[in-house]
Amino acid sequence: MWAFTLAAHVPDSWEAVIVDSIFESTAGIGPSDVFAFSGINQDVDCIRRVHDELKDRYPEATFIVGGPITWSLEQERKLDILEYFDFIFVLDGEETLPRFLIDLDSGNIDPLLKIIRTDRFSLTKARKIRFDLYRPKADHYYGALVEVSRGCPFLCEFCDIRVLPGNNQSHTKNIDLIIEEMDEYYKLGITQFQFACDNFIGDIVWARKCVDAIIEWKQRTGAKIAIFTWLTINLYKMPDLMQKMGDAGFSILFIGIESVNQNSLLETAKVQNNLALDQAVRTIQSYGFIIAPGFIFGFDSDTEHVFDETLDFLKNSGLIGGDPSFLMALPGTPLFARMKKAGRLIDEDTATVRNKITTNIRYLLDAGAMVDGFIYFMETYTSPEFQLARYKNHVSMLMESDTLISQEGSGYGSPLEYIQLQFKDMSRLKDLFRRIFFITKKPLVLWAVLQAWWLTKKCTRQYPGLGLHFNYWVYVWTNMAVKYRGLNIKDFAISSVGADFDISTIIESMGKEGASSDAPHVKGDVKVSHQRRYTEKALRKLANDRLNT
Repeated sequence: MWAFTLAAHVPDSWEAVIVDSIFESTAGIGPSDVFAFSGINQDVDCIRRVHDELKDRYPEATFIVGGPITWSLEQERKLDILEYFDFIFVLDGEETLPRFLIDLDSGNIDPLLKIIRTDRFSLTKARKIRFDLYRPKADHYYGALVEVSRGCPFLCEFCDIRVLPGNNQSHTKNIDLIIEEMDEYYKLGITQFQFACDNFIGDIVWARKCVDAIIEWKQRTGAKIAIFTWLTINLYKMPDLMQKMGDAGFSILFIGIESVNQNSLLETAKVQNNLALDQAVRTIQSYGFIIAPGFIFGFDSDTEHVFDETLDFLKNSGLIGGDPSFLMALPGTPLFARMKKAGRLIDEDTATVRNKITTNIRYLLDAGAMVDGFIYFMETYTSPEFQLARYKNHVSMLMESDTLISQEGSGYGSPLEYIQLQFKDMSRLKDLFRRIFFITKKPLVLWAVLQAWWLTKKCTRQYPGLGLHFNYWVYVWTNMAVKYRGLNIKDFAISSVGADFDISTIIESMGKEGASSDAPHVKGDVKVSHQRRYTEKALRKLANDRLNT
């Protein structure tokens, strides 16, 4: 989406070509005046490999890089990892890229200006993506991405969204442009949409207007669509909005639940989750939404019981998704600053990459206990007994709901479209066969799937959209089973503090400004001070509890 978005801002005097190195070979890339790269930290090795290959072939070209990776590396003070590029763009490129190309054309580029910065781009100036460039590649993607907003009003300590300039509020895209892009995608036969945003309901007034506009567009065109998006759990307090979102086609909602330990939520200032989580989850699901929950292990307040507590919550609340990860201190965040001050940051010369069982934090909880706990968690989580029980609870809750909204079509997660996509790539096809093998090789797994299928079939008359829930449940279960198959202690790179660690120092690690970021644009902010109070309160409680036991 970054590429197709930025291409819309390339001056008319320049021809833009997009190469997605996930599925396109770089061997066929021809000469160019400028090669522009974008990606995230995980892409650092791929970026270097492709850069070197093209630089060897086209040494006279100009090589530039931008995107999330440059901001992240700068926050980590490791931007020199990308010094092999001619120019490095930091923050949004919608205005700096076209200005750079115009200056390059006229010979006005300052060769000493290595790093090019900008203020945040206003989404009110956003343009429609380059559909002429997208159409030839459409078959390689599942559905379509539509950017709708940037930013989030909450201040979770571990989140790197909050530290971008001005990003602690929602910056919304023109609703007419969102509808225009959806209409263009729909004319290509696309019915599955991801709304890319940090929090769809970050601006409630805008969100209501956006949903109303989608409903009006659906009524006008007769479109049957499904939407996946990211938002926060406070949605459960808005029954009217949930009703309309169901009518608009919202299907799967990613919600960061993070932890079932209330002190862990308080510690990370996840104030929007400081509520009866079970009730909130059940309320949202009662409208027919599937929650894709985010869970994190490794908060300072976590105990060795966190794995059992999370399993119980997943089963009893009827959640059918979930892929827990370990807490990472992302560059620029208050958590990163706090861990660094406490000497608990594992700092390496390479870029910080978000892997599932690797971390850059020395945890308070014993590393061995965390490894054993996670292996136990995955063994239990992927067992047929656990999975069937959670699915039955999920279906039972839906059948008892009086607010259930039936999904049109297959919802977001069409098995037919998913399977068709797997046959376009050998690695994807192998993954599909691994899923099928996991189901068929163990009689108890196959029996659990068949029981769930029969239960779904029996209840479909009451709720025609239940097939989507079954498909998603099978997808998540098999995904986790394949991803973590054969998991053992050698797969972990996790550390903890030493036995002599003074627990009382966790308060001192917040510093005078508390759990604020190193970034100057968030220091001293009233909301940051408010967040600090939550974090400090939780850490004081933790320290007192540990010292008194």
